[in-house]
Amino acid sequence: MGLKLQLVFIFASIITFVFVIKKIEKHGLNIDDAIMWILWSILLLIISVFPQIPTWISKQLGFMSTSNFIFCVFIFFLYIMLFTQTAQISKLKEKQKDLIQKLSIKEYESNKEKGE
Repeated sequence: MGLKLQLVFIFASIITFVFVIKKIEKHGLNIDDAIMWILWSILLLIISVFPQIPTWISKQLGFMSTSNFIFCVFIFFLYIMLFTQTAQISKLKEKQKDLIQKLSIKEYESNKEKGE
């Protein structure tokens, strides 16, 4: 990997890390959600500083090139994020359904007491 490209990756990793930390501090980003992004930015930084690590891993796993391995890692990360968000959406839908049911029961009982 060329030195310029390596510096761009290091800079992008640090910017990602700082951006996530700022979102946690100022905008109340949930720490549980941010942990994955923090770990991801640290992994990118390690890969950027030590490009021989992904090269060695890709050779050990039988990838034809390091870029194929990196793409697989990125896609795997995106699948994990998608699964996590899908699980969160499912929980929120259940909570919404419960709240709607409780609100409907409360309104029904309130209207029943008023004699409607």
